Amino acid sequence: MGLLQSFLASNKRLSQRITPDHFHEANVFAAYHKIGAILLSHPDTKVVLDVGAGKQWHFPQHYKSWYSIKLIGLDIDGAEMNDNMLLDEKIECDAVEKIPVPAGTVDLVMISSGIEHFSNNEMFLNNAFEVLRPGGYLIAQFPGRYAPFAVANRVLPKSTSKRVLAASMGETSEHLGFVAHYDRTNYSAFRKMVQAAGFNVVYHLPGYNSSSYFEFFVPLYMVSYLYDSTMHAMGLRDLAAYNLWVLRKPGDSDLPEFKLYAWK
Repeated sequence: MGLLQSFLASNKRLSQRITPDHFHEANVFAAYHKIGAILLSHPDTKVVLDVGAGKQWHFPQHYKSWYSIKLIGLDIDGAEMNDNMLLDEKIECDAVEKIPVPAGTVDLVMISSGIEHFSNNEMFLNNAFEVLRPGGYLIAQFPGRYAPFAVANRVLPKSTSKRVLAASMGETSEHLGFVAHYDRTNYSAFRKMVQAAGFNVVYHLPGYNSSSYFEFFVPLYMVSYLYDSTMHAMGLRDLAAYNLWVLRKPGDSDLPEFKLYAWK
């Protein structure tokens, strides 16, 4: 086992060394934090709902005091939030069934790597729309339905997919192993649901860096890197590995229109 772990670790180091820096920088995870920080810093953002809050918030602790934010955590597994000390309120529920927050009282809904776990994203978007006040925003990043790892996760037996996660992501595989449905998480299908729910699309960013899942074996990583680079060059949003969406509930609001140049 020690030799195998050493082999996998050396492959990861080599894969990371040969990857250009910009490939890691130009991803939806970095964009989520940058744009999320802008939305959180607006003086009229006071009530924030973190969906799938889990063990910790994805932003610095001092943001809460700096921006006078009330942070509400929502998770289907309440025990996951036990140690999340930044939450002012903890709600255990299924966001697909209902979000038990008064309608029109939330300024910003945030969800990081959670939408892929919902069984019905149309219902989630409707619920999020209801709790947002007019002019409120939703920011979400999540994997695409047709990302190679997402397809493998649906096709491979669970025991096999868990072993692949353990090899590729190490200790974090435990947290990535929750059941994922990838319900209409590709660009075109998700956009239809967004529009049907009543949201305006402020920004969409596709991400194509899925190769980190295969860093444990350099030849496989190189094939994946070539695929990701090709999809990026072709700009096929439906085949993007990840998506970042910024949505806005229309209507009069104290929050001014927040504009970003959409990726073309």
